[in-house]
Amino acid sequence: MTFWILVLLLIALAIALVLWPLIVGGTGPERLEQAVAFYEARKNELVRQHENGDITEDEMNAALAEQARALLALSRNEKTRGAGEAAHSVRRRKMATLLMLLGIPALSTAIYLRIGAPNLPDVPLASRQTAPQNFDVATALQKIEAHLAKNPDDVRGYEVVAPVYLKAGRFSDAANAYRRVVILSGETPERLSDLAESLVAMGNGVISAEARQAFERAVKLDPDFAKPRFYLALAREQDGDVAGALADLRKIASDLPEGPARMRVNAEIERFEAEGKTAPAVPRGNAAEAIAGLPQQEREDAIKGMVDALDTRLTAGGGTIEEWRRLIQSRLVMNQRELARAALDKARTAFVGNAAALVELDAMAELMRTLPEAKTP
Repeated sequence: MTFWILVLLLIALAIALVLWPLIVGGTGPERLEQAVAFYEARKNELVRQHENGDITEDEMNAALAEQARALLALSRNEKTRGAGEAAHSVRRRKMATLLMLLGIPALSTAIYLRIGAPNLPDVPLASRQTAPQNFDVATALQKIEAHLAKNPDDVRGYEVVAPVYLKAGRFSDAANAYRRVVILSGETPERLSDLAESLVAMGNGVISAEARQAFERAVKLDPDFAKPRFYLALAREQDGDVAGALADLRKIASDLPEGPARMRVNAEIERFEAEGKTAPAVPRGNAAEAIAGLPQQEREDAIKGMVDALDTRLTAGGGTIEEWRRLIQSRLVMNQRELARAALDKARTAFVGNAAALVELDAMAELMRTLPEAKTP
């Protein structure tokens, strides 16, 4: 009952708003007075625009002259209006009033009964407010994967899932998704760099030949693009050219503006300097390629040794957020969930007070909670 009372009140309000100008009408002097007020407001606006430099003085004067001509024309028209027109106007307003009184309630009621649902209960406010919190990343990811299985050429789908795979530690899936993006949409510096970065993550920090080639193609397309240059500098360190790698990193840092990207490069430079520019983060040169060519079990053992060494170094001496992220992701991709959680806890302790790092760690924790078990490489 309350609902229909509100409906009737709203209809009455709508009728009043529509009929008020018709009932009151407007005499000639009133119309002229309104036109003068509009002219004054428009003049003030034009003067303000001229003072702000939005329009020139000639443009302002031309607009003012046009407004003045319109006002003069209205004034002349009002003086020539007769009593016959006034009487006709009254009759016309009465007819319009009658039509509105009958038409608005009938039309609005008919439309609501046609498309509305007055008998349905309202959705509780609490459920509407909490619905977004029930979003399940794993379920959404499964739906996108099912969609891609039926629509393998949907590049947008691969663009969506690839970074999710990467953050979840599903590096092989991320690389495959980025490959599809490159195949379907063509090579750009960004796409090639994303593909190569996922390959580096899949190799636990080892920059493989495929990753290096992708980074090199990205730099060829855009010589100033920082991301592939950064990884190619690390590739020089991997090859044993530590001095060349450090020189490249310093050049990249000097080219970048202040921001997260420059901070990341500077963190690597500080690592080089702290380690005396001799301690490699990953196997170098032939050693890296040798690991890639080992039988599966031996390769897994070698990678596990690298990850354990990284864990030991970070636990003892700390490191950058990128290194901690790489450690956590490595534990995930090896299905070492407990060790990944332990690394996450240690990283949070190491970055107490660093809001940006803690936000990234919280995001990784959420993905660990919602996504399926990581696949073994």
